[in-house]
Amino acid sequence: MKLFLFFITFIQGVILISGNNSHNGDNNKYTKYVKGTDLYKRPKGSIGTPYPTTFKENYSGDLKFLVFGDWGQKGPGTGQNQVAKAMVTWANHNKTTFVLNAGDSFYQTTNTTAPNVTDASDHEGVSSISDTKWKSYWLDIYGGRLKDITWYSVAGNHDWYNNVTAEVDYFWDVDSRFFLPSLYYVRKVTFGSGVCAAFIHFDTDPYFYNYSSYTKKNNLKQTLTDLNLHTDEQLNDRLKWLEDQLVAVQDADWIFVLGHHPLDGDCRLKDTKNYYLMYELPPILEKHGVSAYFNGHAHELAVSLANSTSPVTYFGSGAGGAKLEPECKNPTWTSPFTFGFLSVSIPADGKFLHFDYVDANNTDTPPKVIYSGSVKSRKNKTGNHGKGNDDKENHGKGNDDKENHGKENHGKGNDDKENHGKGNDGKGNDGKGNDWGYNKGRW
Repeated sequence: MKLFLFFITFIQGVILISGNNSHNGDNNKYTKYVKGTDLYKRPKGSIGTPYPTTFKENYSGDLKFLVFGDWGQKGPGTGQNQVAKAMVTWANHNKTTFVLNAGDSFYQTTNTTAPNVTDASDHEGVSSISDTKWKSYWLDIYGGRLKDITWYSVAGNHDWYNNVTAEVDYFWDVDSRFFLPSLYYVRKVTFGSGVCAAFIHFDTDPYFYNYSSYTKKNNLKQTLTDLNLHTDEQLNDRLKWLEDQLVAVQDADWIFVLGHHPLDGDCRLKDTKNYYLMYELPPILEKHGVSAYFNGHAHELAVSLANSTSPVTYFGSGAGGAKLEPECKNPTWTSPFTFGFLSVSIPADGKFLHFDYVDANNTDTPPKVIYSGSVKSRKNKTGNHGKGNDDKENHGKGNDDKENHGKENHGKGNDDKENHGKGNDGKGNDGKGNDWGYNKGRW
């Protein structure tokens, strides 16, 4: 009888968080991770404390994921619905493994700021785990495969403007597909023929906004104080944590960092006035051979390819639906007034990462690739390449600034068919992008 009671107690304590399942007790919640195998416990303390355990995942075959941010906005000039439609079509056809959500998941429609909000349902971020915006901005918008796979997330500034803690609570208490166990966490993914990819999720908000001079009327400054993420000591501590995690995953074939704020083009240069401490990140990423950094915030599609001076490719994908606003100058390539997203595919052998920037401006046509290329594995010595198209309206060409990009990484791409398979100057292409025209088995 005692054994039976112990078994019942154990079952009550270990609960799969999927849908509305949860366990009473704020610091005693577990999640059964990704259809899985491993159990993880909710830590005590601040959500600003890095999660103490590396999340581990295993997938068979190729690894395919979508990257986008700045999506949860409605109203004139926005494009959430059309981007969602294109993503669902793409994910269903391509069997996408998961989504990297670069943050700014929930915006306010009007320009009214707290405490002058007149419509309780129209506010920045979310207010709680039961906020109606979870349904109207996420669950009801992204159907098909996107409703089943996990969204590995970081928080953006618009998430901070209200109750960023509620987004972490939503993961633990409501639906683990919105994966945000802490503002800082690490995942280690094994796929294909034993290929290893490490993902470090790093909240950049404390490094983008100067706490001492921040005066806007929202909750960001107060939340920085509440989470103790505003002092030099704490900021340096998180940078040390980032560096420690990078050292710990040096055996990985791929190392990726996801943050909300941009580092492509001139946005990674030191500029205290506009970008506060973001300039401290690139030297750390480059020192430890990070494969790529993914971000949103700048409402555009842009990439700065790795080159002779930096091993890191900086991918910007903040055109998920919020009003388009170009921000970072002088990337390798950009399409600043295009709603869309980034698709990444790493074949099972793990030697190259293939990427596609996808235009979702037109809701009446299939998703269209407007820029594509490849990035080498950390264990592969061959160069990285990008290939745009010649559609001037879509800004498919990058730039040829040799000083900034190096001989191996030309903004217009190269003709290496073996590495790319889907360049934009081949047969059957009218120079206006690829509509469902894929090689190398990505479709």
